[in-house]
Amino acid sequence: MLFASLCSAQSDKNAKLIEGTWQLDSLYIGNQGLPEPLMRKIYEKMNESKQYTTYYFGEDGKYINITKTKTIEGEWELSQSGDTLRLILPDKTIVNKILHINTDSLAIEPQDDTKEVENGKIFMVRQTEP
Repeated sequence: MLFASLCSAQSDKNAKLIEGTWQLDSLYIGNQGLPEPLMRKIYEKMNESKQYTTYYFGEDGKYINITKTKTIEGEWELSQSGDTLRLILPDKTIVNKILHINTDSLAIEPQDDTKEVENGKIFMVRQTEP
């Protein structure tokens, strides 16, 4: 019983930390077996796009990801242990391991069974008011 309440407390704490708007800080996509010039070009494009990419996690479970070219809406939820973030999107659910979280930064690792993005990581910083 004590373990369950400790897990629930961690989940509640992480949920409060996640709520709000985050801006993409950086991405790591791992070595996908692509040629180095192509990997460099991918990282350059990602670096350009980070100023346009935000993630919103609402207190009500609403999730919005806004990029320069599209907006994706869905829902978010944490596992009972508070270490897994699920994004429930219209066409799929993405399970993410929480690598790091505090009031200013969030790092997640998509747990993709297809291994399309092996060892991928997303690093975000809390967005401040303009």
